[in-house]
Amino acid sequence: MAVGRRWLSRTAAAALLLVGGIAVPAGSASAVDPEPTFTFDMIGTTITSGAGMKRAYLRVTNLTDETPSFVEFRVRPVLTPEDQWIDKAYLKWATQTAGSGECDGDFDGWYCHIYQGTFPELVPAPGGTADIPIDIYTRGRPEPFEGRFHVEVSMSWGRNGKPVTDRREFTLTVVDEREADLAVVAPDVKQSARVGAGGKLETTGTLHPGGTGAVRYRIVNQGEKAVSGVRVTLRLPEKVTFIRPPQECVLDDDGRSAVCTYDSLALVPADETDPKDHAHSAVELHHLVTVPADITAPVTLAGGSVQVEGLTEGISDRSASKPAVLPANAVAVPAADVDASDNQDGYAVVVAAEKDDDNGGGGGLPVTGPQAGLIAGAGLTMVAAGIVLLLARRRRSVAFVSGDDTTAS
Repeated sequence: MAVGRRWLSRTAAAALLLVGGIAVPAGSASAVDPEPTFTFDMIGTTITSGAGMKRAYLRVTNLTDETPSFVEFRVRPVLTPEDQWIDKAYLKWATQTAGSGECDGDFDGWYCHIYQGTFPELVPAPGGTADIPIDIYTRGRPEPFEGRFHVEVSMSWGRNGKPVTDRREFTLTVVDEREADLAVVAPDVKQSARVGAGGKLETTGTLHPGGTGAVRYRIVNQGEKAVSGVRVTLRLPEKVTFIRPPQECVLDDDGRSAVCTYDSLALVPADETDPKDHAHSAVELHHLVTVPADITAPVTLAGGSVQVEGLTEGISDRSASKPAVLPANAVAVPAADVDASDNQDGYAVVVAAEKDDDNGGGGGLPVTGPQAGLIAGAGLTMVAAGIVLLLARRRRSVAFVSGDDTTAS
């Protein structure tokens, strides 16, 4: 029986080598095994010396077809014995009206952890972008200066995915310019929406093919001078269309671009906000949009953008808080802006698949990454093990009918 034993040993060894080669995933990967990747930028890092506080944003874009399970970022100022610029201004995670995740640290270095299940709004969808707030504070009214700082971002996909890390250097700039400083933030469109009683926007669930969503964006004046109006330029992603744009908006021929001029939408500096006088430093607007019913989901429609500019007709700061009625032969002109880096934001429209109630499927993204590798590896392992057992049983049957011949070959 030596021949049978050796032949079986070689077969088993080959099968086990096959199992060993396929059962262990190579690491975090999508269905076609690309390297998970992302990009990030810091926008809005110029502040007027008299503003006191400004909200900047860490803008993270997910370039994969999976939602990351974890995001971490670290902020550390570049300091030298001769330049301790954090005595004049510093960066810190957001605590007012918004959060930046689970954060810890001090002025000379801090970090934030963001888990998908805890802070879903701060985790970028596949092909989408997340705006993570970071606040800048000035101490007193410092002289103009520049301070460098590092931002390191790590993201991982799946339960045991290997983190991917990138690091960049940015500059915080304090200027002595008493002008307006508009900023806009437009989150990705993920929910279906409708306009309820009193014109209030209401979300109605996940956005599916044929559904209606809302492009929302918040405009804030973080400078030291008011604007008497705002002009907004909107661009929708391909296959997305407007539903009844406001009368202040003029649509382009393709139906996906609009310029909206709000001549009387005055925005004052934050320290001049007074609800009694209808003086506001921030406003949120929305536009209803729809996606086609025949679109294949799940899919992320990228390429949307919102750009804003302040308008002024040369009136004083205080009078800008009141609605302005321009003469028939006058138009509002763009106002000076301290920091134009945060005057535009991109967004995507995320369309989910309809859920299949019969089998519980649908509604999610394809199973990819390390989870897919583990499932495939486990399945192939069972197949290979079954082959080994089948061949062993077959060989034992052949050896039984061959009589007493046990001569080795």
